[in-house]
Amino acid sequence: MTRSVNSILLLGALALAACGSPTAPDERARLEQARAVWYAKGLASYRFELTRLCECLPAGRVKVTVEQGVVSGGEYPESGNPVEPALLTYLPTVPDLFDLIEAALDQGAVSLAAEYDSRFGFPLHVSIDYSAALADDEIELIIRDLAALDGELRAP
Repeated sequence: MTRSVNSILLLGALALAACGSPTAPDERARLEQARAVWYAKGLASYRFELTRLCECLPAGRVKVTVEQGVVSGGEYPESGNPVEPALLTYLPTVPDLFDLIEAALDQGAVSLAAEYDSRFGFPLHVSIDYSAALADDEIELIIRDLAALDGELRAP
């Protein structure tokens, strides 16, 4: 290569390095704050709707039921059919969602964005792209309608 091409490549690499990760530096602090809020509520039995936009199982919308911190059931809202027992292990609890976000941070995901419920701390929306070089490694999760199994979420 010529000296000018090498210089251009070097300048390009330096410019990319200066941009840093698109993941905000305070994302870990936001995660820990949300996690602390969630655990302060002491909610172990709840239900929520999870929408997964990814190449994963089960994809689409699923109503997830968690009892005493363990996924006990799932239902496809469109059909009302239960999630097959073998697929229940793929459904997350709220702490599993926190762990997913933390793992993406630890692995250096190229892009991570998470929104959290301001009163209860659980993730409302999570978007992760693990690698810019890979296709279909992205995951997007939307969490809605979280409700305690006793029917009421209480603020402190």
